[in-house]
Amino acid sequence: MLIYMLMAVDFPSWAIKAVDKIRHGFLWRGRKDAQGGHCIIAWLKVCRPRELGGLGISDLKTLGWALRMRWFWLQKTKPDRPWADLTIHVPGQVRAFSAAAIYSEVGNGAATLFWTDRWLHGQSIADLAPRLFATISVRRRKKRTVQEALTNQAWIFDIQGALTVGVLIEYLHLWDILFDFQLHPDSEDKHIWRFSADGQYYAKSAYEGFFLGSTRFGPWEKVWKTWAPPKCRFFMWLVAHKRCWTVDRLARRGLPHPTCCLMCDQATETIDHLLDHCIFAREYWY
Repeated sequence: MLIYMLMAVDFPSWAIKAVDKIRHGFLWRGRKDAQGGHCIIAWLKVCRPRELGGLGISDLKTLGWALRMRWFWLQKTKPDRPWADLTIHVPGQVRAFSAAAIYSEVGNGAATLFWTDRWLHGQSIADLAPRLFATISVRRRKKRTVQEALTNQAWIFDIQGALTVGVLIEYLHLWDILFDFQLHPDSEDKHIWRFSADGQYYAKSAYEGFFLGSTRFGPWEKVWKTWAPPKCRFFMWLVAHKRCWTVDRLARRGLPHPTCCLMCDQATETIDHLLDHCIFAREYWY
């Protein structure tokens, strides 16, 4: 039910918080209610993919954005749907990400927008000539196709307002780019989703796209791609993040703690000492 609702509406923050409260209560305490002190790792980090240091639990806000991108994809690839000409009401982040994720290979130019779609070497005219783009009316931006614009150079007549030096420079630059561009009347335009191998939209690829550029979690394969039972892998995930309640961490929080390791009584208890350096631990592993 939640997935279908996220596809249709933008969840209010209070609803997301209510659902997340149940989810992190179940994760950390096995019950509905959990206070801040029970949550060992921040929820935003928990909701990151495993290779980025999280548990792979979906972040509802980001998942909702990824699911609602499908409307832009269907609007491009299946324009015969009855709602295709209606305005899609989504947050600005979704619209911007969709614009960056979809690029077009022009055939006859009938299904590609001249001013806003990414069809010139993977870029849009809005990116290549922003000052020139600012002179185009909103109506023309939404309606003018590549086929219409290149027929008798009709795109020139879309330019309105004062022609500053910057606008004229970008106009000449665009003219040079379009001078040798040829349409192919016998082939349809092809729209490609850049974040999947086959060029098709998938909610998973859209969701993962929001984490592009994030720092990878070095030991994630050693933690999760092992034969160990799930509870052991979960424990090693906490170890890798140094979130186990050892003496050094208790001391930093000002909580009651022993002076040294309870096993060997020789050094301050850290997670590295407890699992590897402690004499008791070495005997145990041996």
